[in-house]
Formats: sequence, C-alpha cells, structure tokens
Amino acid sequence: MITLKDIAKKAGLSVTQVSRALNGHEDVSDQTKQRVRAIANEMGYIKNAVAHRLVTGTSNQIAFVVQGFDNKVKEEEYNEFYAILNGIYQFGSEHKYETVLYIIKSSQQSYVQFFREKGIQNAVMYGFNYDDPKLLDLLETSYNIVCIDILVAAKNKGCVVVDNTHYSMLAVEALLRSGKSNIALITGNQHAMVSLEREAGYRIALQKQKIAINGDYVVDANFSQKVAFQKTLELLKKHPQLDGFFCISDYMALGCLEAIQSLGKVIPKDIAVIGFDDILVSRYTTPKLSTINQNNYSKGFEAAKLVDALKREDYVTTTIILSCELKLRDSI
Repeated sequence: MITLKDIAKKAGLSVTQVSRALNGHEDVSDQTKQRVRAIANEMGYIKNAVAHRLVTGTSNQIAFVVQGFDNKVKEEEYNEFYAILNGIYQFGSEHKYETVLYIIKSSQQSYVQFFREKGIQNAVMYGFNYDDPKLLDLLETSYNIVCIDILVAAKNKGCVVVDNTHYSMLAVEALLRSGKSNIALITGNQHAMVSLEREAGYRIALQKQKIAINGDYVVDANFSQKVAFQKTLELLKKHPQLDGFFCISDYMALGCLEAIQSLGKVIPKDIAVIGFDDILVSRYTTPKLSTINQNNYSKGFEAAKLVDALKREDYVTTTIILSCELKLRDSI
C-alpha cells in the first residue's frame, strides 16, 4: 500500500507537507498541490478516510448505527430501518455528507471504543435499549449523536421521537369504539422505550373508560412475529373471552392475526386487532391490518438534519416530535 511517506520521498518533501498539499491547505502553493496530487495519482495512492478523520478531528460523514441484528429471526423482521436510512441518505446527499451504515452487536464491549475505532463523530442511533449502560456511556462523550425513539437530553445530543403514548391510546380507543372490551396487549420488551410508552397508552385508554386492567392480558413478545403467534394462542386458551388485541408493532400483529385465524376465529367479528408502524405488508394482509402510521423516512431525514445542526453548533430544538396517523382498515 502506498503511504504518504512514499509520496514524500518521491516528491522531495516532508510527510507533513505532502499531507497538507493533499488536504488543500491554504499555506501550500497551488503548484505544489498539483505536483503532489499528480505523484499520488501516478503511484496509486488511496486516502485512508478513517485515519484522516482521526487526525484532523473533522468528518463529512453521518453514521447510521443500528443495533438489533443479534439473530437471524430478528434480522428478517427488522427492516423499518431501510426507510430511516433512506431519509438520512437524502439529507446527506443534499448537504454533502457521506452516509455510512454500521451494524453493532449488543455484545460489543464498548460503544465508545467502537466509535473511536471507526472514526465516527456524527451518528444517528437506532434500535438501542434506552437503559443500555454502553449507550449511556456513549451519550457522555462529545460526539454529535441523535437517537431515534429514545429521549435524550445532553450536550451535542438530540432525539427524534413520536408521541407513542398518545397514538397507542388512539389505537386502543379504536378497538373500544368497535365494541370490544376485553383487550389484550402484546408488547415488545421492558428495555425498549417504545414498549413502555405504548403500554402506557393502552392503560390510559382503558382507565378513561373505567375498564379494569387485567395484568394477565399483557405479555411481552420481544418484537418477534413467531413469539407473538405463540403468546396469542396461549392468551386465547387461558382467556377465551378476549375480543381485541393491541400489538405494539405490526410484526407482532402479523403473528397475532395468524394465531387467531388458526383457531377458526373471524377477524374482526370475533376478535379485532390493531398494530403500530404501518409496515408495507400490513396493507396486504387478510384482513388488512389497522395500525398507526409512522413516517420512518422523516425520522431519518430529521435525525440527519439535527446531527448537522449539532455539528455546526446551531441553536435548535434538540427533541424533534413527529406526528403519526391512525389507519383503520379491515381488522377492526
């Protein structure tokens, strides 16, 4: 591999002079810049972008750092991030940022060390548990970071969220208006902020109608379609009076729909179902799934926009709250 030292030797310059010439510093003459670049091209020099970011402390890169691909099942069910990535990319392309995707495992010993090794300075984070100690450590650094779906308040940090509690309340109220009263909740897990917020919406909707909350009706399915299928079967076996399900993600709602139909029940006559997210397949299920639409593209675009503002130290609101929309289809 050709290095700056090799170019410097051929050009009769110091490594520092070559580096400054290749990086366009104003204290280097145009003639020297052209000569050094010509030599570098002739020798086939390839710039190490990571090393450059580490040395200069600058970056025109926005990293999209995603956690949650620890097994094949999750990977197959976890594709909302494509729309988010598209939003980040669109903002980046409009503002001369390179968009880079990093998949980080929960087994990574230190997220701070991961950022250092990759030379990441500006990042959008998605799929992390709000109480992950390694994430909390990362949020103490000076990196410009925006979290999606996790509330963050710290220097050089921001977040893009939706009012999960409010829209979950609307989802459950839609079930109640359809005449259902024994409504189960299939949630994700207690380490995900969206699980806690959407469960709160479920409880508020029932309390408003003075309906007693049965703790046995609330189960975790870890955002898995297969687990939701099994949990639905177990719930209906134990509580045959159930006539409604609120699933806090559409993927879990798909498993719920399948389980209900496998028992010969008719949706929504016998049991109504509503999800959350409005993933593409929800419009093509039988029956079509009622849900809450989130604009994941906007999440990505606004997150990248906020990262840029943090980088430029603009005075901006660091918590961006996006709106959602209730989509009533055939499952209610």
